[in-house]
Amino acid sequence: MSPSFKIATRYFFSRKWQGGFNAISLISYISLLGYAVGAAALLIVLSVFNGFEGLFTQLYTHFDADLKLTPASGKYIMVDDLPVNKIKAISGIKGYTHIWEENALLRYNGKQTIATVKGVDKNYLELNTLDSNLRYGELILSLGNDTSFALVGNGIAYQLGVDPGDQFNYLGVYLPKKGKVDMLNPDDAFAHGLIFPAGVFSIQEEVDNKYVLVPISYIFKLIEDSSRISALEIKLEPKADKELVRTELKKLLGEKYQIRDRFEQRESFFKVMQSEKTISYFILVFILLIAAFNTIGSLYMLVIEKRKDIEVLASMGLKSGSAALIFVYQSLYIAISGGLIGVVVGLLVCYGQQHFEWVALQTSGNTMISAYPILVKFTDAVQVFFTLLFMGFVTSLYPAYKAASLAKQA
Repeated sequence: MSPSFKIATRYFFSRKWQGGFNAISLISYISLLGYAVGAAALLIVLSVFNGFEGLFTQLYTHFDADLKLTPASGKYIMVDDLPVNKIKAISGIKGYTHIWEENALLRYNGKQTIATVKGVDKNYLELNTLDSNLRYGELILSLGNDTSFALVGNGIAYQLGVDPGDQFNYLGVYLPKKGKVDMLNPDDAFAHGLIFPAGVFSIQEEVDNKYVLVPISYIFKLIEDSSRISALEIKLEPKADKELVRTELKKLLGEKYQIRDRFEQRESFFKVMQSEKTISYFILVFILLIAAFNTIGSLYMLVIEKRKDIEVLASMGLKSGSAALIFVYQSLYIAISGGLIGVVVGLLVCYGQQHFEWVALQTSGNTMISAYPILVKFTDAVQVFFTLLFMGFVTSLYPAYKAASLAKQA
């Protein structure tokens, strides 16, 4: 153990537990408390962002595919070009669903709106568990080959006043036809049909305000074309290695297709979440840095108080660098002590929020959660601790420089 470390340890503990109480000790306590509060706040805020990210990921899990296959260029995939049997044979793939998506005009009971109609095959409801997301009505898309039903997003249902219990009103679906539009008869520009809305689902606002699910066979019948689809959604086994499956798919399909995972399908949303988390982190770090400057005042006054000690130690051979290290260690002691206390307090608060839901989440309308979600990540705790450690080092530089100058003058 170096002499600088021994002296710093003696200064840190003796002033707090053996040497009474003075202004320097008070400022040191305030600095330590600032580090503790800052560390706890940082960890809690990062954990809340993790909680919301995990919550939305879980919500989208019921709607978005583990992997989504789309054309690298163009809008559609020719069904005959897809080696579906070879895709299904890849280890880790549980199943797949043919998808057809297009913007459409919807009409219901005198009201109309624009939405995205998502045609899905019979495997969709087997691979995507939407039971917990059903608001009202029945979770059904077809009965046999002839009878089709629609599942309407909650936002769309609200706009149109959709009522699955109303047996007399049907949902009108108007899809654009390919080719030139006859301006004298614009209705001929749409392929249109009627379908009964069997149920209303709620995933997340972005989905609820956009999508209506219908059988893909119903779409093919309307557009009179079953040769092409928009995408192939792939469901993986619970323990499958997603990246390994993606690699196998790329080997099989080449560069003609894009293969996106759940995060890449909602890339803009998760980027915004990550950006907000990063911005919040730096704002709190900035506030914490201002509070941490108390340490500079505390250490500077300690240098002045221990001036005679530094001169005596310098006359006995203590080098200026070693004198500076005493106060670097002293600052790191404060940062580490405050950081550890703050991390522990933050973990306790997060644990309490997870199990007792102390802070309620104020929302309008129906929601699946009643309190702020919390998810603690070990990497965040380590990041917070090393952030404080860095601050402890930065705030020690000027007092350490002052101590080195006194040692040189002795």
